Amino acid sequence: MTLARRMLIATSLLVLNLLVVSSVAWWGLNGLGREVDVALNEYRKLKAVYEIGPNLARARAMIESGEPADPRVYRELQNASVKLSLLLRDDELEAGKMTLLKDLLRWIAENDYDIKPPSPDHQILVINSVIGFLAKLGTQSSAIIEEAQRTATARRQATILIVGLVSASVTLAAFAVAVWQYRSVMRPLGTLRSGVKTIAQGQFSKRLDTAGDREFAELAHDFNQMAAELDELYRELEAKVAAKSKELVRSERLASVGFLAAGVAHEINNPLGIMSGYAELSLRKLKNKAPDAGEHAVRSLEIILDEAMRCKRIIQKLLSLVRGGGGPAGEEVREKVSIGQVVSDVAEIVQGLPRYRARKIETETSGDGLAVMGRETELKQVLLNLVINALEATDPKKGVVKIATTRQGDRVNLAVADNGKGMNQDTLDHIFEPFFTNKRGVTESNEERGTGLGLSITHAIVQQHGGRIHAHSAGPGKGSRFTVELPAA
Repeated sequence: MTLARRMLIATSLLVLNLLVVSSVAWWGLNGLGREVDVALNEYRKLKAVYEIGPNLARARAMIESGEPADPRVYRELQNASVKLSLLLRDDELEAGKMTLLKDLLRWIAENDYDIKPPSPDHQILVINSVIGFLAKLGTQSSAIIEEAQRTATARRQATILIVGLVSASVTLAAFAVAVWQYRSVMRPLGTLRSGVKTIAQGQFSKRLDTAGDREFAELAHDFNQMAAELDELYRELEAKVAAKSKELVRSERLASVGFLAAGVAHEINNPLGIMSGYAELSLRKLKNKAPDAGEHAVRSLEIILDEAMRCKRIIQKLLSLVRGGGGPAGEEVREKVSIGQVVSDVAEIVQGLPRYRARKIETETSGDGLAVMGRETELKQVLLNLVINALEATDPKKGVVKIATTRQGDRVNLAVADNGKGMNQDTLDHIFEPFFTNKRGVTESNEERGTGLGLSITHAIVQQHGGRIHAHSAGPGKGSRFTVELPAA
């Protein structure tokens, strides 16, 4: 059975019950109307009897008092005759009994009372006969009214009882139909809702029973078909994801190798440049037999040794970054590091590089307590990356790089500013992303394209020390400023 047919049947049953209640009520009210009509008709007769009686009584009293010729006797008898004629106009059997009264009235009207007066006894006999008839008629009307009242009361009680029973039956039937209709609709909907929740939880093996009303059966069938298609699609996606995951693992491994190679190429380039610069300068002094050649060679060898060891530590750190973990145990030990000393050492190293000797480096350290907990080699690497980037972004003849350190509360700030090319907003948004490069030098045609790893490695080192790094530029041609915030020791 379809849901529409079931609803039609339920609605038809309710309408039929309402028709039954209406029919019973109509039957009861119609019967009460008939009894009321009977009672009203008999009441009118009784009222007429009560009005005719006094007329006849007064006429009889005047006749008995010896005044039969009094005109009032005729008027009283005439009024009684008119009312009685109206009362009995539909009753042919009883109308014949009024012949005497009518004849008396006619005889009185046609004869002269002075010459041939009517017999008083005859008049009284006629009046008494009519009064007796009225008494009988009044008794009959009273009996009919009482019977109508009893019948109306009984019918009213029967109507109330029947209407009440039928109404109760209709109410129970309506309730039963409502419960039946509710269950026939809500149960399938509840099952469907449960199936939808199961699908939403990713369990596509759920199937619904297709039994029941045709509409819900078709809906359950469509749901099962959808669940089967989703299940198949999900399995295909799982297979594709598994395949793509394998490809991604291979790609990540290749990317790690590339990241390591690019990082080594970028980070080792600075120490190698320092080493080659100092070696070249010392070799020139030794060939020219300069007076300070020996002292300068010793200092150059010390710097070259330090830079070689820094290369080793850089490679170890890059390996740890690629593997996603920390470095060796010895590398993870942090100690109190003077930021002022880091600035002094980096400035001395960079000023010895031939490529940047024409540029000016200014340092400014203020206040005490410019110390942080960290690894000195990594902090030097951070500052060296920022300073070399700044030097490359400035004009070889007019370039100025300022290194400033300050203490603000529990933070130590290290700022590197230059008067170079500057950066636009797009570059600032991506400046710390790996492999993002936008070489900021003035003579870009003479420079090699960067790897885009220096600032990303710098950003990672600063974060590992619990700090933050910010880049700011007023725009192209207006210089740049990098600020490193580190927790004070």
